[in-house]
Amino acid sequence: MFDEISPYYDQLNHLFSVRQDIKWRKRAIRYLLSQNVKGGYILDLATGTGDLALEFLKLNPTKIFSVDLSYEMLRINRAKLNSERNVLIRAEAEHLPFDDNFIDVTGIAFGVRNFESLGNCLKEIKRVIKQGGIFITIEMFRNKKNTLSNKLFGFYFRSIVPVAGNILSRSSYAYNYLFNSVNTFLSVDEYSSLLTSSGFEVENVYNNFLGIVNTVIAVKR
Repeated sequence: MFDEISPYYDQLNHLFSVRQDIKWRKRAIRYLLSQNVKGGYILDLATGTGDLALEFLKLNPTKIFSVDLSYEMLRINRAKLNSERNVLIRAEAEHLPFDDNFIDVTGIAFGVRNFESLGNCLKEIKRVIKQGGIFITIEMFRNKKNTLSNKLFGFYFRSIVPVAGNILSRSSYAYNYLFNSVNTFLSVDEYSSLLTSSGFEVENVYNNFLGIVNTVIAVKR
């Protein structure tokens, strides 16, 4: 599915978020810079076309490992970053090709809700991150609050985005899946609890939009 929609993925993400997704990624990198996090080995997991990996270059890393299952997404990623420090790897999150305690920073932007076995993936991420290493998640979480703004966004995301997304991406189903993946996902509190039980300490949670889009910053202790 992601191979199929890869040529339209960036444009539609920016369109449907009114380009706010760009700001959310930049905010995450500003946090790392404020914590004097620079250099080292960075893992951009579920990297897609590499929008977050592109921001990670601001940390002047030794290497960025851009990991995804979609060959076409990785192909776009390579052209976008155009950096010899960007290492493309086709792999799944449950089986990462890294030694224990190897990665300094891991980031996932809008990818954890697509993991088939989230608990196992988090354990694998913990395995490869160094002690004291940072794990940043930017994601759309299920918001259970019954507010007017949430209802309006729910209508937009349920009724408008799938129809427009499928038409513009020339897919018959992709954006229906993307809506369902959010609608059946965890709340940000549930995800934070899962991180804690997986061996991370949650340091900050930033509400980017209506309690739905959040940035969760965790550390391996």
